[in-house]
Formats: sequence, structure tokens, C-alpha cells
Amino acid sequence: MQQATILIPDISGYTRFLTKTELSHSTHIINELLQVIADSIQHRFTLAEIEGDALLTYAKGRVPQEEIEAICREVFLNFHYFLKVIERDSVCRCGACQGSSDLSLKFVIHYGYFDEIKIAQFTKLSGPDMIIAHRLLKNSVPGNEYILLTDDYLRAGEGESSQFDWVRSNDLYSIIGNVNYQYAGLSHLLDEVESPESREDLIKLFGLARSLDFEIAAPIAMVHHALTDNSEKANFVHGLKSVEADSAINRVGSSHICEFDGDSFDIQTLQTTGDNDDITYIEKARSANTGHTMLAYYELIRLDAERTKLIYRGLTGDRKPLPGPMEDMVYQQASNGLTSLKNYVEDQFSRTRKAG
Repeated sequence: MQQATILIPDISGYTRFLTKTELSHSTHIINELLQVIADSIQHRFTLAEIEGDALLTYAKGRVPQEEIEAICREVFLNFHYFLKVIERDSVCRCGACQGSSDLSLKFVIHYGYFDEIKIAQFTKLSGPDMIIAHRLLKNSVPGNEYILLTDDYLRAGEGESSQFDWVRSNDLYSIIGNVNYQYAGLSHLLDEVESPESREDLIKLFGLARSLDFEIAAPIAMVHHALTDNSEKANFVHGLKSVEADSAINRVGSSHICEFDGDSFDIQTLQTTGDNDDITYIEKARSANTGHTMLAYYELIRLDAERTKLIYRGLTGDRKPLPGPMEDMVYQQASNGLTSLKNYVEDQFSRTRKAG
């Protein structure tokens, strides 16, 4: 048996986030956040297990309290910074992508004995102190963002200084018995979370471009989903052979490649703004064959609960109006593609109404 400092960062709100939102996007976001946490502590702690919303990590011997507090502070700030990045760059309007900012983070720290059990290429930690650390994730501490230090950890470094205000408490667990600990809230650190750099606003550029308008007999949410979710393109883009995306979720800065016979297009998401009644979405497409680049502007306006206005505008890759002959060709292609989108979404909405 060896002695170690056990650190468990745990994402609060995980269960509600997964059960009340779209599963594929919520799972992807949780995995991204767990990676942010793991990257922030890997210089000092070893990852032993991933348990849904928590990482079980350990460092052999006792990590001083000052260092523990500094690590937890860094993880907390990185976690909330990434949530702000998601909020800034989110294109998808699903509950997961729009509700990720409600997630929070807590830390449980314990000190005790453990044993390593090796099964094939995996190493699992076991022992009574591992059980105690796990059980402490369910406790009576008020709030969702805090550091919890057990008395077993504190006794091993008695007299250490701290930057936090600690409150003594305890919880009674079956079989284990009473566990004493101290906790300190972290919510005050939210004021220290940096805001990510603002993205460039491209909307004003398209005032120079000709507009192409459509009225679609479907709710704005359905139109937006079909337009921006890469997995939907195969349903209405004629001749599309495959779509390869660099991310499971379309966000500002992400890209995907649409493959056609004879050409492929590298498409990057540049901007999204607006609310549930008026949404603007801008992307850039580059042809692999010709090297030509285009900027495409889409604005969705809610006319009523069952009708949406879609406005398209196009510019060259260097942000200039399209020259005459090229403009006619590009707008004809856009008209064909958006007519296909319109027909697909209207059919989907009609099916939904009949099924409902």
C-alpha cells in the first residue's frame, strides 16, 4: 500500500445537463471540459479513472495545501474560460450548446492509502481511502463550486497557510462512518475569469452584396438546424458524396470538407449572431480545384411560429462584391441549393405536424 494525495475534480450539473439536452452534443461538451481539466493538472497529478463527470487523479505522497489550492484555482479558471469560449462560438441552438454555461466545478481532496491493481494495460486504484474520496462527492456542502479538504489530508500538513476562508463540516456515510472536512467556496473566482477575445464582425461587409430571399414554411429553429448542422447536408445538397468535419459540433472557427465528384470545398464557420427571432450565420468556402474562395451570409428571420424568412448574400473571398457574370452564376447556384433546403425543411416540418 502507498500513500497519495487524491484529487477529484467533479463537474456539477452533469446529470441534468445530459438528461434534459441533446445527448450527442452534451456528451461532446463534457468530454471537452474533462480534457481542459486533465490538461490543467497533468503536470502534477496522474489520471487514474474517468467517471462520467469526474476525474480520479492522484499524486504519490502529500501535495502541500498551497500547491493544491493553486492547482484548483488554475483548473477552475480554465474551466470557466472554456465555457465562455463555447458561449462566444456556439452556432448550434440546442439545449446543450446554449446551456453549457450553467455547469460548475468542485474539488474533493483526500489523503490516504491505496493499492494498484493491474489488469491488462489498465491500472486501477483500490483501498478504503479511494472509497472515502468517491463518497465525498455527495455531501452537504452548500453551493456547487468549492474545494473540500478532508481532515486526513489536513492533519498531514498541519499549520500550512491558505488563501481561502475555510468552514468546518462533516457527513455521516453508511459503513464508512463520520468524515470530517473543511470546505471553501470558489464562486468569488468567477470575477477573475478572463473573457476570450471578440471575433471580427463581418456583417457590415455584406451591405454591398445583392440579396436573395426565401420564405420557408417551417419554424426558424428547424431551418437553422438544417442550415448549420453538417450532418444534415446530405439530405438536401445535391451531388454531395461525403462531409468530413473537424469537430462534432459546428462552432465559429470549426471547418468541414464537402466532397463532390470532381471537386471538394473546405468550409469554415466565421460568425454567428442574433437571438431566437433573428439569426445571422456566415461561412467561407474554398474550392480545392480552383482555389477560389467565397463568403456566404445567411440571415434567418422569424415571421411567426411556422414561417421563416431566409436571406442569402455572397462576396468574394477578399470581401468584395462579385463581378457581374460570376455573381449571376453564384446566385443561381445558391438559389438551387436553398430551394432544396426549403423543400427539405418544409417536408420535415409537415411530417412532424402530422406525427404530432
